Amino acid sequence: MGSRTGRDRTTYRGARYTRSWFTLLAGMPLVFGIYVSILDGTSGWLLLAPLTVVIIGALWLIPLAVVSDEGIRLVLRGTVVPWSRVTAVLDPRPGDEVVRLELVDGRVVRVPGVPPAAVPALRARHTGRS
Repeated sequence: MGSRTGRDRTTYRGARYTRSWFTLLAGMPLVFGIYVSILDGTSGWLLLAPLTVVIIGALWLIPLAVVSDEGIRLVLRGTVVPWSRVTAVLDPRPGDEVVRLELVDGRVVRVPGVPPAAVPALRARHTGRS
């Protein structure tokens, strides 16, 4: 679900279900490492505990995509797709989990974290800039 963070910017953090799985996949090995280091009587848990908090915090706090009047910033990829490069915001197909954009060069780009329900808002933003 998107959240307004300013007058012209919307952030998308991704589905709670997906973030929960990533938290489990990242957190379980670290929690196991903390448990083993405490049982062994070593001080490794002093490093692993804050590392666990930082990794899981980042998974929940960093948005996957930021939509603005200039374009869409894909945070994890470190790229920006300006609206001038977008030909169309495609209709969601059955089973689509994220929005798809068709670019000027014919490529189709998936926008992580942005649900198909956001297509009308993205189309309005795209047509307002075109």
